[in-house]
Amino acid sequence: MLFFRKLFLTASRYRYRTVIVFTLLFIIINAEIIRFIEPDTFENSLHAIWWILTTMTTVGYGDVYPTTEAGRTWAMIIVYTLGIGLFGTVIGVIVDGISQYKKRKEEGMLFYKGENHFVILGWTAKSKSTIRELLLGDDKADIVLIDEFEKTPYEHERFHYIQGSPTDVETLRKAKIEYSQAVLLFAAEGIENPDLVDGKTLLVASSIERYDDRTEKNIYTIAEIVNEKHVDNFKHVKIDEFILSNGSVSNLIAKSAQMKGASHLFTQLLSRQDGDAGSDLWEVSIKSEWKTYGAAYEHLKGKGAQLIADRNDLNILRKWEEPIPNDARLFVICDKHTYQNL
Repeated sequence: MLFFRKLFLTASRYRYRTVIVFTLLFIIINAEIIRFIEPDTFENSLHAIWWILTTMTTVGYGDVYPTTEAGRTWAMIIVYTLGIGLFGTVIGVIVDGISQYKKRKEEGMLFYKGENHFVILGWTAKSKSTIRELLLGDDKADIVLIDEFEKTPYEHERFHYIQGSPTDVETLRKAKIEYSQAVLLFAAEGIENPDLVDGKTLLVASSIERYDDRTEKNIYTIAEIVNEKHVDNFKHVKIDEFILSNGSVSNLIAKSAQMKGASHLFTQLLSRQDGDAGSDLWEVSIKSEWKTYGAAYEHLKGKGAQLIADRNDLNILRKWEEPIPNDARLFVICDKHTYQNL
């Protein structure tokens, strides 16, 4: 099946080239012939090509035309008859090419050519929600989905679909995962046994690590794990972050039970439905004048942002007088407008 697909695409490319080359030759040769027949009417090659193109496209400005019987006879037989038909063929080839491109894009057969995108592995209810949040949170980054559907399951101008298995090196290459901001690996749906779900996740993670070893880039990978007991099994695979599929929801419900309304705080941080006015979690660049965490805290507070953490360390107040290391990653809570002003 793959052989016939490649054979068809190769034949299509040659067909397009043949039509284009033949059309160019037709225009150039007939331009020289009409110049030979009527040198007084057509002063140069560009003049003759202009007349042929306006005739073939049926525009017909009438600013120049053959005046002799020989010139008009040649125009009727060759340019009017063959030329217009040839131009119709060119239009058909262009339309067919656009249709083929659209079809291949919908089927996930095209290589992604951008950078700084997010790669989603697996189409699930959770990954669908994640895609929507990513599109809302970043108005520039593209989303690339890898799955094995016959056609794309989602439509958006910044959404791209790659058909194939994430364990296949060629599929990962099509998605350019080495140039992505992050690769998000979601647990498979439709499998009841959690061991099998996490086993599939482990297989895909191993494929990503094997691909990563061949590149000079560091592929940041986030994986969804169904069973917390399986986390240790992933230690030999380079996963940067683990998200427990059921544990996060259970812990959030427990917090809400203990502290009424706590879930609203997390929901506001996790969702961008409030738009620019809603508070969100952002990472800020370290400024040279920030000598200590306290200095950074006060400066950001004056701008309307709340410094809450360095990486996963939430104890900023306890580190008030400590100098900020060069590898620190500072996170603040503020609205989008405030973050942009920072």
